[in-house]
Amino acid sequence: MIKLKQIIKKILKVDAYTNYTPLNNIVHIGFIHGFYAIPDNLLNSNSICYCIGAGIDISFDTELVVKYDSNVFIFDPMPEGKNHYNDLVNAVNLGKTLTVGPNESEPFDYRINKDQLKKLNFIDIGIWDKETEVKFYEPTKDNYVSHSILNLQKSDKYIEAKVDRLSNIMKKLNHQSIDLVKIEIEGAEYKVIETIIADKLDVKMILVEYDEFHNHTGYGFLWRIKKSTDLILNAGYKMVFTNDFCKRTFLRNDVYEQLKSNAVN
Repeated sequence: MIKLKQIIKKILKVDAYTNYTPLNNIVHIGFIHGFYAIPDNLLNSNSICYCIGAGIDISFDTELVVKYDSNVFIFDPMPEGKNHYNDLVNAVNLGKTLTVGPNESEPFDYRINKDQLKKLNFIDIGIWDKETEVKFYEPTKDNYVSHSILNLQKSDKYIEAKVDRLSNIMKKLNHQSIDLVKIEIEGAEYKVIETIIADKLDVKMILVEYDEFHNHTGYGFLWRIKKSTDLILNAGYKMVFTNDFCKRTFLRNDVYEQLKSNAVN
């Protein structure tokens, strides 16, 4: 039965690995449950990275500073994100270690130091399709902290917070281009990706976790993920990483070709 479902997904082109284009030198960065995969030879000290959505795991975000000395901007208006960031800053300043998933088999200890914290910027605003205030609905699952604009868990409780369009944020921060955008925002990724493509933003790499994969009510979510993926691919990107849970890395075609050429040479 499992193999039959996999075959059907491939025929309908909703399989997790449809349109996957492998690339050498891809590395996993961050906590085992919160990692993202990126080319190891792309980022440097001049790189601008936007990490949209924090929650209680910013291991990937901090490692962009630790490993590549990149300039990282984290966006999250929810209390769990702000509190976790503040906990990290306090721990670093006190010379203590903060751990993600302390009860897991492979916990992650933050490695960022005081000097590196200067390149990690937290901005308490959400990313959406316009500048406004929206409702972020509280989670209903036990041991789950992230709020959702799309109310994936059908909650009656919410917090209102400010949001803005990514192109507006870039103008306010005086960024003409971005090397990396990570999007982990509980179902709101579809809308944000649409704005990135519609505004033709200069983004080299898009990382996204399609959260509806974990909070779906029917197979319609596979079509929504496929539609979003196709939108990115048709805008001139290649999917250089994907896994069974639809966590994906998209690299702009010109950047892909350059990295591929460098690997050959």
